[in-house]
Amino acid sequence: MAKKKKKQKPKQGHPARLQGDVVSIERAKVKRGLDALAVQFTRWLEARHGDNELAPMVLAVVTETLSSYAEAIELRSVTDFDPPQLFTVLTATIEFEEAEDPDDDSGELRDLVFTAWTVYLDFLLDSDLWAGDPASLEWLLAAIDADDPFDDEDAKKPLDVPETAEAAVAEIAQMSVSKMGRELLTWATTSGHEYWAAGPGPEYVSQAAHAVRGLFPKDLDSTSRHYVVAVVLSALEIAEALDTKTAALPELGSTSRDLIAPDEATAFESNYTYLKAILDLLLEQPKQEDEESLESWGLANLWLLEAIDSEAHSVAVARDEMFSEAAWAGAHQRMELLRALGLVSEGSTYDIPGIVRLALTDLDNEEPEEEPASQAVVDPFGFSLDDEQEPKREKRTEPYTGKVLQLKLSLRDVKPPIWRRVLVPADLNLGDLHDIIQISFDWSDSHLHQFYGQNHKISYGPQNSYMESDHDESTVLLSKLFKKPKDRLSYTYDFGDDWRIGIEVEDVLKSDDGQLPRCIGGRRMGPLEDSGGPGNWSEMVQGPKNDAPLTMMQDVIPEDAALQPGEDFDPAVFSIEEINENLDLEF
Repeated sequence: MAKKKKKQKPKQGHPARLQGDVVSIERAKVKRGLDALAVQFTRWLEARHGDNELAPMVLAVVTETLSSYAEAIELRSVTDFDPPQLFTVLTATIEFEEAEDPDDDSGELRDLVFTAWTVYLDFLLDSDLWAGDPASLEWLLAAIDADDPFDDEDAKKPLDVPETAEAAVAEIAQMSVSKMGRELLTWATTSGHEYWAAGPGPEYVSQAAHAVRGLFPKDLDSTSRHYVVAVVLSALEIAEALDTKTAALPELGSTSRDLIAPDEATAFESNYTYLKAILDLLLEQPKQEDEESLESWGLANLWLLEAIDSEAHSVAVARDEMFSEAAWAGAHQRMELLRALGLVSEGSTYDIPGIVRLALTDLDNEEPEEEPASQAVVDPFGFSLDDEQEPKREKRTEPYTGKVLQLKLSLRDVKPPIWRRVLVPADLNLGDLHDIIQISFDWSDSHLHQFYGQNHKISYGPQNSYMESDHDESTVLLSKLFKKPKDRLSYTYDFGDDWRIGIEVEDVLKSDDGQLPRCIGGRRMGPLEDSGGPGNWSEMVQGPKNDAPLTMMQDVIPEDAALQPGEDFDPAVFSIEEINENLDLEF
């Protein structure tokens, strides 16, 4: 039976607490002001231009330059400043940087700064946020004289998109990544069967990479080859050309013929879905949270955006000092990988084929389904909500030999995403899973919670006098609800803040000798309790640089979690070691 824990105060040793450098009051004021606008700005960019990928870059440039302004001239707010004086600061900053490197005559820094400010000023005008004289803002727009890269009226090179479905299918079919997909589809459903015994693990991927080795450039390292093969196999499943779930061995899926013999207009949808899946997977934010990986990923994506706007980045252009040498080299490596797959055109610039442009502007961005709001029930005094404390869970005396569920726990409606991947014995109950979730997100079990079946038709919860559930969670085994991959359940915690977690079975595994339950992956720290819910938390942490520590947060952090003087709070930190230590103590 699940043990209910008393409310724990946040630990002073939380891994997200960092000793940060002192940040000036002016810079902190700018950052807080722009952080508050980040969500609105991103939505505006999506609505106005159909794409919000440039939001972090624009806000980063505005933050840096407006901070310089604030440190030299009194800043009223991020929506109320003196345009002529700001223009002086912008030009002085650019001239200073250019003087530092007189051999660089590319003008990229000037274009970057003026483009970012053009977009931001348009946002202030469109959103009626400008607090000063509108004429002065119009003067500033004219003064910087920068072209808006998103302006539909600009004379842009038209997208080179095939006019017919047959032409589009032919263009996709000629790409290296499509040829690789066809070969891997054939291999996976024939000779690849002998390597499937342990599932799609490293050995299987290695053999698959060997089978299509002739399609890779000779200088591409084995790690990159294995990564590409894993992406292609996943994309084949997404496009339903490869089926690894129905039978004991991989078999051809419902759209396999369209990819193997793409010679008809009717094959367009399947091939286009495959291409979009490839791009979506390749351009996904890297799981490594080191600054170098994120910087090179963002830079490569920026070059793709430039290609979409027919302003393809030159391969040979000198490194922009804004980016580190490692990030610059990493971005080029990413682009060369895309080029090897036929997704970026050969030549002196990183241009892209027309069908890739179309797919990049049409990538799915599905929002989680809205769930009915539950009745708000909170514990105003912070005491445990249990009618009585249950006995401590007994440790296993014998090694567990049953099935193990690989679950992904995804916190809904927060940006950037927060999730955990855990391995859980199938013989535990929902009460146990509740404890695993609490530990995984570093919560204190001080509020009500409930599990829900599909469409909220069935509820599972603890037996107490504060709420009613259809079933007692401690009597429902996970093995009864989670039988196969894709099985799902929903979980809600703290009906005031309304933290909602989607639980999905990713795989059903055999037990091993490792710790159970245990966390094997995740991203970012769990939100602070009583911080206002997903929307408020997203606004607090989503800024021009998501991985930067938050400063001056005493007004939004609960009193019992208040920072010590000089402390910063980094929401990007995720400690798998601490989670597993706490799971080991509990189970």
